[in-house]
Amino acid sequence: MKVWIFVEGSSDVKALSALWSGWKQNLREKGWGIQLIPLGDKSNYFKDIGSRAAEKLANDARDLVVGLPDLYPNRGYAKTDYKHDNLRELRDVQTRLVKQHLQQQIGRRTDIDSYMARFYSSALKHDLEVLLLAATSQLQSQLQPKMPNKMPNKMPNMSKSWRQPPEEQNQNKPPKIIVKELFLKHLKRSYRENMDSHAILSKADLREVAQQCPTFRAMIDWIGEETGVPWNPAP
Repeated sequence: MKVWIFVEGSSDVKALSALWSGWKQNLREKGWGIQLIPLGDKSNYFKDIGSRAAEKLANDARDLVVGLPDLYPNRGYAKTDYKHDNLRELRDVQTRLVKQHLQQQIGRRTDIDSYMARFYSSALKHDLEVLLLAATSQLQSQLQPKMPNKMPNKMPNMSKSWRQPPEEQNQNKPPKIIVKELFLKHLKRSYRENMDSHAILSKADLREVAQQCPTFRAMIDWIGEETGVPWNPAP
């Protein structure tokens, strides 16, 4: 049995795998695998999510599938079939694409909804870096200049640099832009998405991140309910 999670890029795969490594082990012990699959940039994601998700749903009646693209950017899709101005519309686009491909693969059966019940349409709101803003203490630790003989910069109230909760960040200044600015300001270097996101989330507390990101939490809650392996088991 597997949970297939479709994302945009390889950095999403590395960072998310690091964030829920403990939960992944618990799932494995209960017979569940959890596999993150990158589909490329957002345009490629839209081109492939329908067929790829439908294939997984049709191949095994026990498997679960999650769609997890970035919400940002979205303006470039205003005049396309993938138009979405918010999370609800992005979820609707994914659901429509997957359902269309399922109907092609298995025919227009009356039980199509039973297949779709195993698909959870979501998004990283707005992008992967929203999780870094939720992991505030780990982000701050990563931004401490590694300079000997100098007092550490504690960066008090750093979270005032963005909206709270992080998922409500202004679309015109998404979390990735904020993280890039922080790296330039405090480390005098560019943010390296693959390396830095993994380094921060590998030390983050999944409970802390989920508490600040309701959309993200709803997705992992759904996986926990469907698999019977909660990400935050009771002590």
